[in-house]
This record gives sequence, C-alpha cells and structure tokens, in this order.
Amino acid sequence: MLNIDALEEGEEPFEADLPRELLDSVLRADPPTEFHAGGASHLRGKATKMGRDLLVRAKFAVPLQGHCKRCLKPVTGDEQVELVRAYVPESELHPLGKHKGEDLEASFDPDLVDEEVYSGKEIHLLPAVREQILLSIPPSPLCTDDCKGLCPNCGKDLNEGECGCDRTVVDPRWAALKGIQLAPKDTKEK
Repeated sequence: MLNIDALEEGEEPFEADLPRELLDSVLRADPPTEFHAGGASHLRGKATKMGRDLLVRAKFAVPLQGHCKRCLKPVTGDEQVELVRAYVPESELHPLGKHKGEDLEASFDPDLVDEEVYSGKEIHLLPAVREQILLSIPPSPLCTDDCKGLCPNCGKDLNEGECGCDRTVVDPRWAALKGIQLAPKDTKEK
C-alpha cells in the first residue's frame, strides 16, 4: 500500500515483502494454476509522483514449484515479474473513464490500459501484483520444452529411453480401412 500524501514529488524507491502464503493465495485462487509458491519474494520498486498522479514500477521474482505436465518430475524455478502501472485520482476522470476534457467517443482507449483509478490517500498495489504474477507465469510446468513424457501403456519415462511398447494410435474412424488391399496399378500402357 502506498500513501500518496507521504510520497514526495519525483521518484521514490519502495520495497515490500511478499510472503509465501500471499503468493500461494494468488497461484491457488480459483481457477488455480498448476504451480505453488516455492518460498517468499521481495518486491523492489520506484514510485514517481506527479501532482496526484503516480507511476509505479516494480520488479520481483516468484519462486515456483510444480510437477512436469508430461513426465511428473518436480519442476522449480523463479519467474521474473515486472509491474508498470499509472494511478490517477478518481476526481480527474469522467464517469466513463476518460480524463476530464477529453473526447468521449470511444469506450476503449489503449493509452489508458495501464491506468488505475484510486480514491482517497492510499493506493493498494496487491490487485496489480496479483494480475502481473498470473500474466507472467507459464501455463503449465515443464521440466524441458522437449520433454517426451511417460509411455501411456507401461508408464516408463521416455526421456530415459524407449520402452518398446507400440504407441501407434489408430483413429477408430479409419480402422475399417486398415484391412483393405489395393491391387497394384498396371504400369504398362496398351
């Protein structure tokens, strides 16, 4: 949480601890990701105050743990997260989200995507931190990008070598054509 009145004009550094429980609450919220927090994190950032507007820039790493989606081996890593967000006071905005005095034709302005509205004297960074964590983590844990996974028949880890099982899958819609014998084409011209 940042107190607007306590910040001075210009750029000021700030720090915050992100406990493991907080990171797990983000990763395991509905719908949950396939990761859980491997530990706590520490956020370091800078807040640039310009009147009542505030630009927040911060970086931190999220320690992740999970199991490879293909071979089920444990996967750990640190995902780097970067947060850049502008905060503007509610009093400066029109009810439709535009700055006072701006044209209200469009309902979406790409220049305002990273702007958040705040009211009062404090800005809560947690919603933006949650959003950036979820946008930064990979969709599923993988031990390597080329992981071969487990054999669906015997369960052997195919990264350690082939198992000898026949893993060819025949589409049942084409199975009836498997027994058809075609006569060789006569290559002589008459």
